[in-house]
Amino acid sequence: MATYCIGDIHACHDEFVKLLSLIGFNEKSDELILTGDLIGRGPMPVETMQEIFKLGSAVTSVLGNHDLNFLAVYYDINKPRPKDNLEVILQSKLCDQIVEYFLQRPLLYLHESKNLVVTHAGIYPLWDIKQAKKEAKEACKALRDPYRRRVLLRNMYNDQPDHYNPSDEGLTRWRFAFNAFTRMRLVYADSTLDYKNSAVNPDLVAKDGLTPWFKLAQPTIYKKRHYKVVFGHWAALNAKCDEIDIRALDTGCVWGDRLSAWRMEDDKFFSVKSLGYAQI
Repeated sequence: MATYCIGDIHACHDEFVKLLSLIGFNEKSDELILTGDLIGRGPMPVETMQEIFKLGSAVTSVLGNHDLNFLAVYYDINKPRPKDNLEVILQSKLCDQIVEYFLQRPLLYLHESKNLVVTHAGIYPLWDIKQAKKEAKEACKALRDPYRRRVLLRNMYNDQPDHYNPSDEGLTRWRFAFNAFTRMRLVYADSTLDYKNSAVNPDLVAKDGLTPWFKLAQPTIYKKRHYKVVFGHWAALNAKCDEIDIRALDTGCVWGDRLSAWRMEDDKFFSVKSLGYAQI
């Protein structure tokens, strides 16, 4: 029995199927955890979701920012953008099933028996795993509540707060959790989130005091137990993360690079080349 994680698929169905074949995934004995952004920008969103549904309980996923955008579009809060290729889902017979699937996804997946943690963007540096799990659970509970869901989705797209405050409550607290789990890349030394820059540029880091979140997070992640942490979201990293037991998996398939998987048991990476969607 093997445990695999796969980075952001972005509706690249054919590469997803090819990668499953490459790793020899067996839904009867293996486990698969996806880092979110299952759809958005790519060519085959409905087919991608069908493939995931076929795998049944062998696969789970965390929420990504593009998955949340789809929910906001479905609930008529955001307008669909042609480049996101969501109309095909809205017109599909599977639309309601896909919506319900995303509503039930967690922001953080914790595999207790294997000390494995998966989120879309990472773990906020001031949180240990216990705190991160609590924040994720509370935010997802709000998303699943019919009334709070609309309020949350309508007010989610805001860059404030950009720093965790334990006294915050309600919408402010939920919004920060969603931002941290689905948008975070670079942070300042005090763990303030930066929403403007996505590339890892040494000059930028030196000039503005920014650093990748995982450079600050390691001491708190391993506070009491030794966890392996997996995240996606950050294609510009090209899966380059040299921190002990933190694995980056977004390798920009939808941008024309590749789709990647990681097997936990032997720390092995696998990838398949993109069929070429950089123009989308």
